[in-house]
Amino acid sequence: MSRVAGYARELLAIPSMSGDERAIADFVQARLSQKHGWGVERIEDTLIATWPGGGSGSGRRILLCGHLDTVPGEEGYQEDEDYLYGLGACDMKGGLAVMLALADEQLMDATTLVFYPCEEVAFERNGLHRLGSREALLADHDVAVLLEPTDGAVELGCQGTLRVRLDLHGRRAHTSRPWMGVNAIDRLGTVLARVNDFDRRSPELGAVVFRESLSPVRVESFVANNVVPDKAALWLNYRFAPDLTIAQAKDRLVAWIAPELTDDDTITLEDAASAGTPNPEGFEALIRRAGSVRAKLGWTDVSFLSGLGVPSVNFGPGDPLLAHSGHERVAKSALVASLAALSSWIGIDRESRTT
Repeated sequence: MSRVAGYARELLAIPSMSGDERAIADFVQARLSQKHGWGVERIEDTLIATWPGGGSGSGRRILLCGHLDTVPGEEGYQEDEDYLYGLGACDMKGGLAVMLALADEQLMDATTLVFYPCEEVAFERNGLHRLGSREALLADHDVAVLLEPTDGAVELGCQGTLRVRLDLHGRRAHTSRPWMGVNAIDRLGTVLARVNDFDRRSPELGAVVFRESLSPVRVESFVANNVVPDKAALWLNYRFAPDLTIAQAKDRLVAWIAPELTDDDTITLEDAASAGTPNPEGFEALIRRAGSVRAKLGWTDVSFLSGLGVPSVNFGPGDPLLAHSGHERVAKSALVASLAALSSWIGIDRESRTT
């Protein structure tokens, strides 16, 4: 049994839905504390492990990050000869297992591992963003890798995301005389048609192509079964490319929808996160080892790390299309391959390597 698969098995056995990461943080802390030469610090349920480097590395300071939490779902795991199955198998306990296995090695470059809670929920609860004065530690690195599932490809940057709420107004009437009112649900239909025609761009940035999306994600409208409703609400999620700021993305969306709105309608920005800049510099050797590079479709903490001035990429085991799917799995061979790629990129002391 490979070490990295063993770690993945242990992690999958520990429930860790967002907000309930104490047990898995305890487990990770206990494992890190057993590893010679690593300094371990805990801030609430965030673990920071630091390794000074082997003295003959490249001189880089490398940051590796992974979130401890999973989305809600059925806990427990199963396995067969080739795969581990269970909640969080690819998003992202496979990546966490790779990080723990790397900590068994005598790494040549100075390396920091950060295991953090609440990535899958609201931005303000994310443990990577709640380090206070220790946030400066993250910024003091030359490059960073977020071990989100990428199916073994290096994924550059990430999309930005914003969620807006549209409140549409009409006029109530009895359903026996609907012509006396203005049905807000009918107005909702015209707005949705406009949304369907939105120009979802696919710009090429940093030699990779980002594909935008705009999705209706929630609707609300009801007064009574015999009343033409005078109000309807629609929520939209816009995933935008890294060449736009949050303000530019909102302005672009609002300008598109505006022809279908009246003076009484409102658009409210409820949530937003910046995109991450695609930057392959410093990751050329990892890209060669991975054999594949593409844009990250989705938001990750690459955005946050890039905002701190640390060039960052996504790279980890597991198919991202299985994340949050309810039937997650990760190939044991993918765990081994990701560990080998990162070990080669960071550099290890072959004479003292753990078998």
